[in-house]
Amino acid sequence: MENFATSRLRAKYVVELLEKDPFWEVSAGYHSESDIAVIVQLCSDQTFREIASNRDQFIVYDICDRFFETDNTFRTEEGLLRARSRCLETIDRANVLIAPTRQLRDELLQRFPEKPCFHIPEVVDYGGTPSSVTEPGSRRLLWFGHTRRGNFESARWIIDHLTSRHGYEPVLVTNPRAMARNYPEYSRYCVPWTPASTREAMASSELCILSHASEEQSKSPNRFVAATMHGVPTLVSGSPSCSEILASAGYDDFDIEVPQDIDHALEMLSDGARRAAYVADLQAEIFKRHAPEVVRDKYLELMQLILRFRHSMFDD
Repeated sequence: MENFATSRLRAKYVVELLEKDPFWEVSAGYHSESDIAVIVQLCSDQTFREIASNRDQFIVYDICDRFFETDNTFRTEEGLLRARSRCLETIDRANVLIAPTRQLRDELLQRFPEKPCFHIPEVVDYGGTPSSVTEPGSRRLLWFGHTRRGNFESARWIIDHLTSRHGYEPVLVTNPRAMARNYPEYSRYCVPWTPASTREAMASSELCILSHASEEQSKSPNRFVAATMHGVPTLVSGSPSCSEILASAGYDDFDIEVPQDIDHALEMLSDGARRAAYVADLQAEIFKRHAPEVVRDKYLELMQLILRFRHSMFDD
C-alpha cells in the first residue's frame, strides 16, 4: 500500500485512524472472520471470491474512482483485472458504498439507488500538516499524479502558459515511462513519483496546479489538499470538490478557466502578505474537512450505523 497513493489514503490511513479507538479491532488485509470488511477501489480475484462466498460479512465498498464506467485493464499478480466488471460486481456484493466526494456520492446514488452511499473525505496525504507558505522566487511549477484519465492532458494548457509567459520551470512528479510514452516533449521535466520525492517537490516549489478532465468532475481534492497543507499556493481548474473549498474560504479567483485567470491569480500572489494569507486561510478551511480526527469521526459514525443495522436485523 505504501507505493500507491489511493490505497495509502483510503486503506492504510483509515486503519491507523480507527485502531486508536479501543472499541474496534482493525487490521489491513482481508480477514474472513471480520464482521465488517472495507474494500478499497478494486479488489483482487482472491478477495472477491472470499467476499462473494462469505455472505454473512458486511461489505463496505470504498469507490475512489469511476471504474464502473471505465474499461481499464490492470496487470496484477493474479493476471489481468478488468476494472469495470470488477467494480460492478463488487458494488453488487456490497452492503454500503462510500465515496471521497459529494459529487461521486450523488452519482452513485443515482446509478445504484438500491445501495446506501455515504460521503467520507480523505485524510491529508503525504504527512501534511499546516506549513508556512513556500518561498517565492524558485519559479518551480509543481504538478503531480498519474498521466491517465485526463489528469495531465487537462493541465497542459496551464503548464504551457506558465512556462511560456511567466518563465516557470515545470516539476512533473509521475511515472517517467508513462510520461515519455505519452508526452515525450515533457519527459525532461519528469521526477519519478515516490512519497518522498513528492514531499521534496512540494517543499521547493513556488506554485502548484491541479486540474481534472471534463469526464472526471467527481474526483477527490486530495492533491490540492496535500499541496496546500504543505504550503504550496495552488491553482485549480475543472475540479468541483476543489472549487467548493476555494469558495468556502473566499478565494474563487484561484479557480481558473482561461489564461487571463492565471495572470490575475499570479498578480495577487505577487504580494507576499496575500500569498501567505491565501495558504493559511485555505489550510484552516481544509482542516475543517480533512483533519485526521474529522475523517476518523466520519468512519466511526458509519461503523456505529452498521452495528445498529446488524443488531436490528438480529433482533428481528
